[in-house]
Amino acid sequence: MHNRLTRNRIRLAAAHCLLAGILSISAMAMAESNARNASEPVHDADGNTQQKIKHQLSPEIYLQNPFSNHSTALLAKAPTAGSTAAASSPITYQGGPVMGNLSKVVLIWYGNWKQTNGTDNAAGQQIIRDAIWGMSQQNLVNNYSGITTGFSSNLGLYTQTGNTFVTQASSPVITEFTQAASAAYGNKSMSDANVFALVKAYAGAGDANAIYLVLSSSDIAERSGFLTQYCGWHSYGSIGANTVKYGFIGNPNKSLASCAVQTISPNGNAAVDGMVSVIAHELIETVTDPLLNAWYNAAGSENSDMCSWTFGSKVQKASNGAYWNVTLPTSTGGSRNYLLQRQLSAKDSKCYINATGPVQ
Repeated sequence: MHNRLTRNRIRLAAAHCLLAGILSISAMAMAESNARNASEPVHDADGNTQQKIKHQLSPEIYLQNPFSNHSTALLAKAPTAGSTAAASSPITYQGGPVMGNLSKVVLIWYGNWKQTNGTDNAAGQQIIRDAIWGMSQQNLVNNYSGITTGFSSNLGLYTQTGNTFVTQASSPVITEFTQAASAAYGNKSMSDANVFALVKAYAGAGDANAIYLVLSSSDIAERSGFLTQYCGWHSYGSIGANTVKYGFIGNPNKSLASCAVQTISPNGNAAVDGMVSVIAHELIETVTDPLLNAWYNAAGSENSDMCSWTFGSKVQKASNGAYWNVTLPTSTGGSRNYLLQRQLSAKDSKCYINATGPVQ
């Protein structure tokens, strides 16, 4: 009798998780539609906005038994390769601008990045810096960024009216600021408006050709749904006469299964390695759809959304058991391995992991 009750409870809990996933995906689809309804993002009474594009949670979080050992499950399961077919709803150009020139990436470290928890630390920050710099390079051996910049004619270009097109997925110019948790920005519970206020505090007059990323430590919450509805997001806003593009990505260490697919990682910091794939997602979506009116499909999904949580056919396993699929150079002449999601070709709406080949 006890075993039967336990099994029933597990089934009920699993059903609740699945229902939560379905409701979350439905709500996300509605939010994607609402995100494009106005010309300038506005914040509601709670300081949040629907006018942002969210990086969805890992689908694995909805499939896990709440009574199981999540760490063991994530450790044992190889990352999903994903389909090699074209998307049933292809990405198309909707008339808005792309970022033809990316002057710099501005990192705003919010919270406490000097902790002894093994993830919010200087080494974790360096993993992120190296990835952003590496993505700015057109590495011919493992050309991840070239998928977006049209390295191969088979992949196409993300263009806008007038023949401007995306030439960079990231920038080698990285500017950084550090801000401890403060009442001015919601302390340890930020709103979307707090995120933009933080950007404005460090952007000065604002650079319309830059991307500003607020990167929060794992002790910071983002009330609009970090770890419960999304892993990160991007939006835009006005600072004086300039329209700045910005995003939020948090350290997911409190709920690793929400925003990462493994509990060990190629760089020894699973939460930060998980952030890197989300950062890649947001950077690429921002350069191709900076004002939420350029490149997306009929469902409102941007290019990185259409390849989320798929990692391609060339995933390898490191000596520590971590999976990786992309090698990026560092500014010091070395390299790092990362597990990054695939990116979408503008020409055929297929997901690729390497522009050289190209490789799916």
